[in-house]
Amino acid sequence: MAPDMERALGALRDFTRRDILLRFYTDRKARSVDDVASAAGIHRSVAFDHLERLVALGYLDVERRRGLPGKPAKIYRLTAGPLQISHPMRRYDILAEALARRLDRQAMTEAGRELGRSLARRPGDAVPGALEPMIEMGAEYEVARGGGIVCTNCLFAEACRRAPSICFFHAGVIEGLTGEEGVEALGFHNAFGCTYEVRTTKR
Repeated sequence: MAPDMERALGALRDFTRRDILLRFYTDRKARSVDDVASAAGIHRSVAFDHLERLVALGYLDVERRRGLPGKPAKIYRLTAGPLQISHPMRRYDILAEALARRLDRQAMTEAGRELGRSLARRPGDAVPGALEPMIEMGAEYEVARGGGIVCTNCLFAEACRRAPSICFFHAGVIEGLTGEEGVEALGFHNAFGCTYEVRTTKR
């Protein structure tokens, strides 16, 4: 069995562990053992065992912060990357990288615009509402009053790390959805997504 599939099955096989991991995917905030135990309704030692297993499998990172005297608290946070369960593993990231390297910025942006226009529902919507089709597919955005857009969970993150020009495609998608023509890709915000700026006047 492929190592990635074994890893995913190890994370998801136990119902409680699956519940804990999905909570991290639903809300990417960092958590302590006590936070996880309280949310899952389980004993602290049980939560600790599951968290350490998820760290060993590579789905969580752990850091220490000062807790009670002599007892630094462990804080767990989600690492980058989705759960992959397919056999053989589908390598859409390699396909996206190969295509992205053959397309220039204008072609990437226009392809994104076409997709955005095909998804758009209500022309003239303000930016947050216009992004709803992407949000329904799993993307997450934070929209600032001045026109900044931070994608905190990008649908294209894994492919974008291999070929950053895919950010131009995503900027085009935002343009197509919003009807804007001045969305600028500003680069990585973190491992989960990038930052964009709407340079035209409509909000």
